[in-house]
Amino acid sequence: MPPNVFMLVIDSLRADAVFGPQVATPNIDRYIEAGAAFRQCVCSSTTTTPSFSSILTGCYPPRHGVRGLQGYRLNSAIATIAEAFSDTGYQTHAEVTGPLLPETGILRGFDEARHRPGYKAPFFGWRDEICNRMQSYTDPWFLLLHIWEVHRPYRSPPDFNKRRDKAGYEAALAATDEYLQPLFDVAGDNTIVVITGDHGEDYPNSELGLQKVRWARRLRRATKLGSWFPYLDSKLAGQEIGHGFALYEHLVRVPLVLAGPGLAATSVEDQVRHVDLFPTLADLCGVSAPAVLDGRSLRPLIEGPGLPEEPAYMEAVGVKLAGNRIVGVRTPDWKLLRRGNGRPSLYKLDGGGPPNERRNLYSRYPEVTGRLEEFLERVQSSAVSESGMTTEEESVVEQHLRDLGYL
Repeated sequence: MPPNVFMLVIDSLRADAVFGPQVATPNIDRYIEAGAAFRQCVCSSTTTTPSFSSILTGCYPPRHGVRGLQGYRLNSAIATIAEAFSDTGYQTHAEVTGPLLPETGILRGFDEARHRPGYKAPFFGWRDEICNRMQSYTDPWFLLLHIWEVHRPYRSPPDFNKRRDKAGYEAALAATDEYLQPLFDVAGDNTIVVITGDHGEDYPNSELGLQKVRWARRLRRATKLGSWFPYLDSKLAGQEIGHGFALYEHLVRVPLVLAGPGLAATSVEDQVRHVDLFPTLADLCGVSAPAVLDGRSLRPLIEGPGLPEEPAYMEAVGVKLAGNRIVGVRTPDWKLLRRGNGRPSLYKLDGGGPPNERRNLYSRYPEVTGRLEEFLERVQSSAVSESGMTTEEESVVEQHLRDLGYL
């Protein structure tokens, strides 16, 4: 019997929050220790809907066509992971929230897809119902579960023993880990468990930092800086929290863990990408993947021989950017960013160690910039005509984004 697949995507989950020592996550740690832990995984977008589109298609945003939260629908010519697994005999299920609405097209191919409220609901109030449904699934099954509890505004259950965490992010993650255990228990032994985040998160580490964010936000709103002093407005926007507005390391690096039958315990330091997840799961489960993908199977990294290094393409397309998209390319040592027609930036990353994302080295390393820009152009040349939504679909999505606080 082929293995089942339980793909858990925790919204806004930073790599350092899971792999670092500052938050206790014993349930997730079990899978990190038992399976393949990819410690340098890069998401394709720091906004939820485009990021999921890459996870579920194995393609970068230019190819799959979802370039933001509003007005974009998945390219109909691109196959989804749900379609590929369904064609092989899997029962496919999706339990999602936030902006992942059917109008986006990214849930195409799931036999069953449910969308639940992101806010105004009890902490993990959905869990028991989903556990019951999981027990009724027919093998082999594929489940995508997207959860929202670590998304801003951060919250944890009233009786949870909160950490000394001013912003609330770490408390929300620790509580989430504790509440996940019944879901992991019901998944069963013949199941590949995937744990990742759709993107990272920016949050202050102190009360002073939180006050600075609030001050900058109030000043920008009161003075409308963007219309008469865009440089200062951009600097103050850098004080913002959340995601979608930049491609900082803590926003693009997410954990990726695969554990289950046939997966030996290993820790992988090589850079991998979200677009690699679809072809990897297809390879592990005997499913035929589409011929045209931007990703590749990570099985050689899990089982031994390794893979040559591949750059990662990234986009920031959040609402706060007002359509001024940031695109980038990352390797373990370098990050190239381009924002509109502005001067590109090149930053030294030191092999995944503490990055220096302040000093622009673009002019000093022409060979590096040339190589990364060539990759950037190659990815962008795959762009499809951006497929739009109908007026009715746009209206539904816009109202939902307002309800979520995006607009």
